[in-house]
Amino acid sequence: MQPKKSFWIWLVPVGLLALFFFVGILPRVKNQQELHAESDAASNRLPLVNVIVAKRSLDTTGLTLPGQIMPYRETQVFARTQGFLRQRLVDIGSKVRRGSLLATVEAPELDQDILKAKADLKLAQVNLDRVKSVTLPGAVSQQDVDNRQASFEVGRASLQRLEALKALQEVRAPFNGIVTARSVEVGALINTGNMPLFTVSQLDTLRVYIDVPQTYFQMVSIGLPATVKIPELGKTFTGKVVRTSGTLRASSRTLLTEVAIPNRSGDLVAGLYGQVTLDVRSAHPPVRIPANTLLITPEGPRVVVVSANNQVHMTPITIGRDFGTSLEILEGLEGDERLVMNPSDGLRDGAMVRVKK
Repeated sequence: MQPKKSFWIWLVPVGLLALFFFVGILPRVKNQQELHAESDAASNRLPLVNVIVAKRSLDTTGLTLPGQIMPYRETQVFARTQGFLRQRLVDIGSKVRRGSLLATVEAPELDQDILKAKADLKLAQVNLDRVKSVTLPGAVSQQDVDNRQASFEVGRASLQRLEALKALQEVRAPFNGIVTARSVEVGALINTGNMPLFTVSQLDTLRVYIDVPQTYFQMVSIGLPATVKIPELGKTFTGKVVRTSGTLRASSRTLLTEVAIPNRSGDLVAGLYGQVTLDVRSAHPPVRIPANTLLITPEGPRVVVVSANNQVHMTPITIGRDFGTSLEILEGLEGDERLVMNPSDGLRDGAMVRVKK
């Protein structure tokens, strides 16, 4: 009887515990499981988005602009003496050195003027010597002596001028280069300063003129390296910026910039069109984002920024250059923001999202 009584004594507490578990704890656990299930379901209903981190571009940017290649120096050569072209020693394509003879001009009238000037000077010299030879005091006035001295000086100056013009009958090259144009032939009438005889161009160094937009004019400095690509040649040439206009053109808001390219090999020809690339360096490089993060709204361009708690914010931006697959952002982003890729129109400012890992 004693064991049976002990069994009942233990059975009662165990039964009470079982009743407490099924009546009190089990429903509460089931309720917690239902709450977790509802929370997971609500979380799964949040939009799932892909994000990418916005980064600043490199401080060095390749700025490519069209350029016109021109001779380093180009001069039209005129004759200073009127007459007929007697001899032509060069033609188009001729290489010339500074001071080399290009042509000679025949001026018979000038030769006669020189003979007359020499005779006048000789007469003035004789008259001057005659009055100076008089030794009798008061026989010749000082005024007469001064007049004849002045006549002699004028005659000498006139002769020197004509002789200088005579020397200009020889047309010479102003610098080392190539004759790129010729506009006269032997026997042609030459009028002083009316028509150029030749055009001489210096081609061992070439100039390339480009127009730098206002956005980059502060980045262009003297000595900045540059590369010039000629599509027809399939070659790239190196040079540097040698000067700028120092002011922007009001019509185009561009800075005229000159790039010098060595051309000792003669591969480049003046007049070609080329693509000039400048390695401009920015003190504050802009943010670049993928093009598929851009959202166009009636209020303007936006990007969807995801905060640390996975809340989205519609952020207005100012777009700079368009590189096709990426965009340059001038205002609105500082870098390191998480941006939604391919944002849908259903996203609203302040909404919660799930970020795909």
